[in-house]
Amino acid sequence: MARVQHQAAVIPYRIRKERVEVALITTSTGKRWILPKGSVDAGELPREAAIREAEEEAGLRGVVARKPVGRYQHAKGNSLRRVDVYFMRVTRVLEHWLEDKIRRRRWMRVEDAAEFLREELQRLVHRLEAGRGN
Repeated sequence: MARVQHQAAVIPYRIRKERVEVALITTSTGKRWILPKGSVDAGELPREAAIREAEEEAGLRGVVARKPVGRYQHAKGNSLRRVDVYFMRVTRVLEHWLEDKIRRRRWMRVEDAAEFLREELQRLVHRLEAGRGN
């Protein structure tokens, strides 16, 4: 039976000229655009892991929602990954961060960002605009 690995991800966003923008980062190979995501360490809460991953992978700090906006599962190898996803309103964009040598970061409009993401995440990203009445 596949073991379940708990992960956490953030959907980092900001509002620019009344438009919501989402930050995506490249995978470590630079081939695809993704959201900051990583494993929840022993003794760590998923929300804490989401905050840590946002800074390590994307150089972003901000206000992370108390509760996840959603959750999805996917298989990778012989393990099942359960991912809690949190919204993060970005308040600080770092010029240098832990993984800045291996990842790029880009701000995109919601609809552009959603096109790069897996279906489960597209729904969650679109909630950013729905929640703001746009």
